[in-house]
Amino acid sequence: MKFIADEHIPPAFVKALRGEGYDVVEINETVGLGTADDSILEYAVEQRRVVISEDTDFRGADSTLDLENHPGILACDTAAAPGAVVTAVRRIDESTDDLTNTILFVPGGWIRSGYD
Repeated sequence: MKFIADEHIPPAFVKALRGEGYDVVEINETVGLGTADDSILEYAVEQRRVVISEDTDFRGADSTLDLENHPGILACDTAAAPGAVVTAVRRIDESTDDLTNTILFVPGGWIRSGYD
């Protein structure tokens, strides 16, 4: 599983995920800080990277953001410990290899698919 970490994801989370062997790029390494959410999603789709973000726009708060076709979104609690996030990601990775159009809350234990 490959990820793109939004700009507000703590560096400790990125380091911990990379330490577990996950391919994680940060916004500042790719599309740049301050990039619009739709451009981040576009990049994620092109590169098949799951978005890791605390931004509520990626959970549907921004009705103009097209969340119909994406490789997956991890809505991250940045107050969590890095180890808890890594454990959640590892469990997700062990249970599925396709997060397309799915939003998972980490390290929480619930899933939201689509917008019913």
